[in-house]
Amino acid sequence: MKAIQYFSDKSHAFAAREVFPTLPNPVLPPLEEGAERVTDFLGFGVAITPSSCYVLSQMEPTERKALLRHIYTEEGLNLSTGRLCIGASDYSPEIYSYDDVPFDTALSHFSIARDEAYVIPMLKEILAIRPDLYLFAAPWSPPFWMESGESMCGGYMREEFLGCYAEYFIRFLRAYEAHGIHISAVTPQNEVNTQQLGLMPSCIWHPEIEASFVKILRQRLTEEGLSTKIWLCDHSFRDAPRVLWQLQHCEGLAEAANGVAFHYYDGSIEESACLRQGYPSHSLHFTEAGPRLTDHYGDDHCKWGLMIARAFKMGYQSFCGWNLLLDELGGPNVGLYSGVCGGLVTRDSRDGVLSYSGQHTALRHIAPFVTKGARVSYLRSADAYGKGMYTYPSSERKPLEGVKILAESGKTVAVVVNPNPFPLQSHIILGGERFYLDLPGESISSIVEQ
Repeated sequence: MKAIQYFSDKSHAFAAREVFPTLPNPVLPPLEEGAERVTDFLGFGVAITPSSCYVLSQMEPTERKALLRHIYTEEGLNLSTGRLCIGASDYSPEIYSYDDVPFDTALSHFSIARDEAYVIPMLKEILAIRPDLYLFAAPWSPPFWMESGESMCGGYMREEFLGCYAEYFIRFLRAYEAHGIHISAVTPQNEVNTQQLGLMPSCIWHPEIEASFVKILRQRLTEEGLSTKIWLCDHSFRDAPRVLWQLQHCEGLAEAANGVAFHYYDGSIEESACLRQGYPSHSLHFTEAGPRLTDHYGDDHCKWGLMIARAFKMGYQSFCGWNLLLDELGGPNVGLYSGVCGGLVTRDSRDGVLSYSGQHTALRHIAPFVTKGARVSYLRSADAYGKGMYTYPSSERKPLEGVKILAESGKTVAVVVNPNPFPLQSHIILGGERFYLDLPGESISSIVEQ
């Protein structure tokens, strides 16, 4: 049997070389496979924000189609999920909700007209390429009059408007459905625990207020015959104890909610283990994280490879990055992260040139191989011996991490990240044979059984 290693480091992009069967070497740390296998993975994706849609709309149609085919087909990244904004986020050209008329509790002025300008047209082009795209959506703020302070930029959700807000969600789902766009899941709020200094659309939700809303929304979804799932939290890993408390103490919440969504900005993914153990029927989803425009934008592939591997280790059922496409300034933006976040892809507004992030590189190495029916397990190197003292006090060697993907066809792919600045060697079993691996420093490799 043969296998090919495709690797990317700071000077190579998906370079190919053959790897060979080998006898065991007791000194080299083998790659050990975790016991848990993810078999119901929804897919990888990015946020199709209003800003991303606006930048897409500025492209020539043929150029745009080529980019979208690269992102959403099996010949490219094979992304199969997408996150939408319910109204404006900080990555929107403008701040708006779907009902900006004060205290219109009848929602008689509800309208998605702003989304119809460029968000929905771009979504329709994406769905023409990927009709089975799994879409989920989150609001950054309710209409300003539902928040304390009566501003979309900071404040607290007011309990008296929970029923009205549930109806707002139903109107959103129905309005998008009328355009042929099905939303499979929603979260009540993007980042429930922050008001972002009042500088962008945001809203803080008390845990019990969030629980009450989820139960009201679930009832309305049932009454409307909608199968849309509800995911809690949509905030940092550090909020896992908050969610655990809600599920334990808010009566009826566990039955009303289907899953929990997390971002990586605070805490570690292992902190969500309490939910995996206590509520295994509630799916876990990684719903936001993107490259930083001025911080290793094009070469942070190891960071994303490790994050994806650890998501599989924890049994997550989807992995979604942040903006699909932004301009060279990291915009348009109406918040405090202007010039900070980069898109999966950057398009220079001056000449139309596209550049690609390290997150794009990591997804290219993993996402095309995780097709429907694949079984994915976590990989980690295990050192046979303790660390030597000769190089003390230099930094310790980091372990290799990755995933092993068994496709429905029976073919196996291993994706391995070496985050160290120097090469490491290892070996792995593929198709019943042991293969020797030489992994360049700061690299991500896909070892594909032929």
